[in-house]
Amino acid sequence: MPPGLPSGMPKDIVVFIEADEERAGRLAYAAALAQNWQAHLIATFVANRLELTPGSGFARGGALEAMLRQHHTTTRNAATEARTLFDRIVADTGISGEWRLSDHEDGESLMLHARHASLAIVGPPLRPTRPARMLSLSEDVIFASGRPTLLLPAGWPSHRIGRRIVVGWNGSREAATSIALAMPFLTAADVVHLVVVPEARPNGLLGGDPGADMSRHLARNGVEVVLEQRPGTDAGTVLLDHARTVDADLLVMGAYGRPRISEFVFGGTTRTVMAKANTPILLSR
Repeated sequence: MPPGLPSGMPKDIVVFIEADEERAGRLAYAAALAQNWQAHLIATFVANRLELTPGSGFARGGALEAMLRQHHTTTRNAATEARTLFDRIVADTGISGEWRLSDHEDGESLMLHARHASLAIVGPPLRPTRPARMLSLSEDVIFASGRPTLLLPAGWPSHRIGRRIVVGWNGSREAATSIALAMPFLTAADVVHLVVVPEARPNGLLGGDPGADMSRHLARNGVEVVLEQRPGTDAGTVLLDHARTVDADLLVMGAYGRPRISEFVFGGTTRTVMAKANTPILLSR
């Protein structure tokens, strides 16, 4: 093991990209993280289906054939450009890299790319102003992969990788899982703000000194932790406000909610954070 690299560090990362999303920044961030961890980086290019293209449902006959040809050409060109960019980044950083093309995959097949890696990196979650796409539905990765998923805002600089981290803690199973899976980030951070909102957890589960036990657990694992007991009843808003206050470059939290057949329903805190955050979010469930 190379000097200075802690045991138990993740060995592989998968980054998902699409044709018309911001790709360069996401690939650069994933490569920088892989370089830090000396991990294998897998780039999975996801080809969107024609039916997700606006207006495709109205095309008939020759128009449909022309649209199909144009869709294939656009996807092929985007994949070629992304592959060239990925190969250059891998060569420049000296990391181990692997390119994959995911075509006509969704659901379980698509999630296998994440399940075979330690961490999945995707773009920001689906919002009302964005058209539905194969991977803009980032909730699928969170709920179906069983792996921690990092939602990266467009344009986030690749050098800002988890030096100041805000962690949401409410005593739940999901929060405990998220902290355990985030340990590679937490132990490498300059400071970790453990944010507890006791009023948002009124059943007394957090004890007389909310967050103190988890703070001690983190400290025993070598984490530079600051306990922040914050007032309020909307935990999502409190987390976002604190992340902005400390200029955090990562927000760690559990994904709360339950999956339905073809859509994923989140609890209020998770919905708030995913809808409003401009900071990378590490979610797990």
